[in-house]
Amino acid sequence: MARAALAGLFVCLLALTGCAALADLGQLREDLETKGYDATSINHDTTNGYSVLSIDVSTADEPTPEDAERIAEVVWTKYPGEIDRLEISINGSVQLAAPYDNLLARFGERPEGMASEDDSSPLTLIVVVVVVAVVFAGLMVLLWRRGRRPPPPVAGPPGYQPGGHFQYPPQPPQG
Repeated sequence: MARAALAGLFVCLLALTGCAALADLGQLREDLETKGYDATSINHDTTNGYSVLSIDVSTADEPTPEDAERIAEVVWTKYPGEIDRLEISINGSVQLAAPYDNLLARFGERPEGMASEDDSSPLTLIVVVVVVAVVFAGLMVLLWRRGRRPPPPVAGPPGYQPGGHFQYPPQPPQG
């Protein structure tokens, strides 16, 4: 029972983390649609701390470099996630592939509240991991101790006297 409860808690924690990331990508899709671009695919992939945001859009017109610039500017100013590299494909062909420094030179500093390359502090990640580990360990100990409690005493059968003697039929206490 305790393991099932902890597994359920862990799954809920992962789901909440994933929901925030999906909400950010969904908002980016809406922002691109507002500018007239149909985002067919948006993928934010982080491997060993290096984040790549890949966006595929489709347009009815022939894609231009200006389209890629407009899309990159929307991403740079609206998407709150970390971006170490941005890749934009329009109608199936890659139009822009730029690292963070290139995007910084093109568009300047990101607006307040957006992740930047300097924000990727390992200290924040360590603190979050430690807090989650402490809460998880506390729940494990609590559930383990709860499962090890001795069962409540069971009333003996009618006529049972302390010390293991039976008296049948049961007699009222003498004395």
